[in-house]
Amino acid sequence: MAASQLGIKQLLDAETKAQEIVNNARKDKVNKLKQARDEAEREISQYKADEQRKYEGFEREHFAGTEGYNKQLEFQQTEQSRKIDADLKTNAAKVVELLVQLVGDVQYE
Repeated sequence: MAASQLGIKQLLDAETKAQEIVNNARKDKVNKLKQARDEAEREISQYKADEQRKYEGFEREHFAGTEGYNKQLEFQQTEQSRKIDADLKTNAAKVVELLVQLVGDVQYE
């Protein structure tokens, strides 16, 4: 009987060691998944930052001139408006005089 007791003890010890191996493997798996997730999050953050920098560079390169162009266009419009106002003030009396003359100068046929 002592031999059978020894065999049972060895089986129990082997089962305990197997359970420890399985538990360690599970813990390692969980740790590796956490590491992989953390690394993926770092890579995603880095990728987002890189893409944001690329976009901002593209935006500066392609749209920075737009602000200057808009200011130039606004300046031109203001200048044209001033010129029209000046012409109006200069020629308003002449236009009114010409209209009065044409209206008063009716020709009968």
